Amino acid sequence: MNMKKVIGMASLLFLGLAGAAQGQSSPDPGAQAPVRFLVVADREAPLSAVAGGRVARVYAQLGDSVAKGKVLVSLDCSDLDAKRDAAEAEYKAAQLRYEAKAKLQGLQSAAALEVELTAADVNRTRSQVRIFAAELAQCRFVAPFNGRVARVHVKEGQGVAPGAPIVDLVGTGTPKARLNVPSSWIAWLRPGAHLEASVDETGEHYVLTVTRLSGRVDAVSQTIEIEADFLGDTSRVLPGMSGRASPAKPGGKG
Repeated sequence: MNMKKVIGMASLLFLGLAGAAQGQSSPDPGAQAPVRFLVVADREAPLSAVAGGRVARVYAQLGDSVAKGKVLVSLDCSDLDAKRDAAEAEYKAAQLRYEAKAKLQGLQSAAALEVELTAADVNRTRSQVRIFAAELAQCRFVAPFNGRVARVHVKEGQGVAPGAPIVDLVGTGTPKARLNVPSSWIAWLRPGAHLEASVDETGEHYVLTVTRLSGRVDAVSQTIEIEADFLGDTSRVLPGMSGRASPAKPGGKG
């Protein structure tokens, strides 16, 4: 083989490798394989018990729509009620003693130390009232936002331990899709990019708008986690559903 043929073959090989490298640096989004996604609620609140007790009332049931501030479950805290009442009575008595001592001091019939001691007693008893009020607040499980009851873990009369789940609440806003996509998508993926998606449970098709990208790539799977919002009517899309998503085809949204 003469030198000209060798040089010619080397040139062709070089051009082929360069073309392949150029093709890899500019991937076609539409040619990417679809990936699985999970539907998650816009907001979630798994309410759990801070202190142990017995369930007195369950005010919400599975699937109920509840407004922010609504009491969902309450525990029997009659003993704390009694302690708070006793603390409030002691606080009022301390206030009366302080007022009496302050008047006597004005008449020069009470020492300044006596007035200071009664004032300290007022602060101590007021703190006790606040402590019992905080503990009583833990006996009521209140909806932190407008939402729907996803699950009720307890029944009336049931005893619960600290940390036990009570109610799961999900928001009623637009659901999100959470998915792990190949890290190679970063070449074109950005907030505002669109994906085409289908939900397995309903068979319906949607457009997703990418809203968030993780700050790192998983070194093992070479994927990056992203979140995307559903566009259009999502009344039939529920948290926990799943499906497949792929980059929007060229010429479509994206």
